[in-house]
Amino acid sequence: MNKRTIFAVSFFLIMLVVVFMYVHESPVPGGSRFHLPEPRDVEVGGINFTVSWGFIEDEEPLENEIANVSNHQVLKSQRTFHQNDILLLSIAVCEFNENLSLDDLNDGSWQYKSINGVDGIFKNESVTTSTGVIKNTHPRYYFDYMKNGKLVMIECDKLSTIEEIVS
Repeated sequence: MNKRTIFAVSFFLIMLVVVFMYVHESPVPGGSRFHLPEPRDVEVGGINFTVSWGFIEDEEPLENEIANVSNHQVLKSQRTFHQNDILLLSIAVCEFNENLSLDDLNDGSWQYKSINGVDGIFKNESVTTSTGVIKNTHPRYYFDYMKNGKLVMIECDKLSTIEEIVS
């Protein structure tokens, strides 16, 4: 082989390695559609939570919005995540001026449940989501509890994810 052929083959192999490394590097900090993020700690309304592997955070968190929860006005902070186009995780923390308990929020459709030693109210509903023309019906789970004088509301399509987050 002559020197030009050796140089061309070497250059081609080096460029192939560089392109391979570039393609497999995630351009989005914390993950992208193809490189899902690792478990991480997030703060919502002054309370820390650990979000499971694979959830990508939606663009803009909702911070300090006045909202109504069971006819009670609250100051709500919320962050939402998706694992794909269907699976949802939403964590909201609400502060309120009045003295509220979980009994005040239970309209009869919730049941009392303890997850990882945390007492709260729980319910599940069937929801239909669609991606393009495909419709998917699956359960959605809700767990609300009090922590540090604030109402924590977790909504997720996987009960095991709620069990990982609640502590």
